[in-house]
Order: sequence, then structure tokens, then C-alpha cells
Amino acid sequence: MSENGRRPTIMSKQLKNLELGIDSSLSYCSITLFKNKKIFWDSFIKNNFGHEKNLSLMLQKMLIDTQITPKNISLLHLNNGPARFTAIRNCHALMKGFFFGHKVQILSYKIFEHYFLGMNQSYQKNILCIIDTNRRDLAIQKVDPQGKLIGKTKTYLIDNQLVELLSGDYVLMGNGIEKLKKIKDYSFIKKKLMGPIELKSNYFLNNLYLKKPQGKFPKIIYPYSPV
Repeated sequence: MSENGRRPTIMSKQLKNLELGIDSSLSYCSITLFKNKKIFWDSFIKNNFGHEKNLSLMLQKMLIDTQITPKNISLLHLNNGPARFTAIRNCHALMKGFFFGHKVQILSYKIFEHYFLGMNQSYQKNILCIIDTNRRDLAIQKVDPQGKLIGKTKTYLIDNQLVELLSGDYVLMGNGIEKLKKIKDYSFIKKKLMGPIELKSNYFLNNLYLKKPQGKFPKIIYPYSPV
């Protein structure tokens, strides 16, 4: 069911070449069915554990609500990390099973690109995407205003070095902000938050990267090295 509680229906002429976005790479699960930027079905839940079960139930609900089959879908959008490796692997495994016997084209994004797709306005400053995978450190990736990743992903402990980095001339996004904003020394980051905190599959409607679809599932990027 969609987030607003309405049961979507799809007219027969709209059944072909649908696009499916799906994600469970962090503490969320979401699925979006769309075509030409029009959403037919959209659901999102916070989810710390049991991603595979909740994502399967969500997919089943979508199929019941819309009465479609894999043959109605021509393009699959997902990210391949780096994030919670098992959660991403379960998501990809679910999709491999769902599309077994039906060839689908795949658009794959790094998790930082996925977050950038959720930006609702443009900025002239570079962006720091802060990822929390329930460990003692955070992964941080610098992104330019056009969404290009700058350099390698780095990990930081929650200490003075991180305070100094985040105090720089950047805007911020990412789920790691949820952890930091509860800490007094990081109260300043609220004014620098310009991008999404939660990660949702409906961000895939924003086709900013013009990636070329692939006929096979991407290799999952192993989680960043701990500090």
C-alpha cells in the first residue's frame, strides 16, 4: 500500500515497461513502482533487523495491490553499497528470485549516489554523505554539487577530528546525522543539513546520473574498513 494509505491501480495500457526501485541497505526498507516519474505504488518503513522478511512482505503486498507480474517490469533500480552487507545481499537475492525466468535491465548506484538522488534542491557547496551502519565509526563520502563522488570513502570515529571535518564549508546528508545530532558537540550540524537522512526507493525517480542499464546484478561493495 502506498504511504498515504490508498490502494493504487494500474490501467492495462500502463502495464508495460514499468520500473521498480527497491532498497534495504540501511535501517529502512522501501519499494517504489513507477513509470515516466509517475508513482503507482510506494512504501517505506524503518527497519533495524529482519530486512529480508519485511521486504518480502512489502513486495507481496505490492503484487496484490497492483496485480502485476515480473513481466510487467523492464527496469530495476537498486544500490550496491557500501552499507549493511547482509541487508543489501538479501535485497539482491530477493530480486534475483523475483526476476528468475524474466530478463530485466538493472540500474545500479553506489549508496552515496542514491542519497544524492534524494536532494530536493541544488547547492554550490560540496556535500558530505554520512553513513551509519550501527558500528562505532561512521563512513563519510565527499560529493560535488553535481553528484560526482570525490575521492575515497573515509571512516571516522565520533571525536574531535570529526567535529573539525563537519565544521568545514559543506552541506550534509545521510543517516549518520541521526546519531550525531543527539550529541551536544554536534548540535551545529542541524544548520548544515540540506539532504535526506532516510534512504528511500522513490529517490530513483530522479534519473540524474544517466547510467547505462546492465543485464546482470552488480557486485555488492563490501562495507568500508573500520578505523
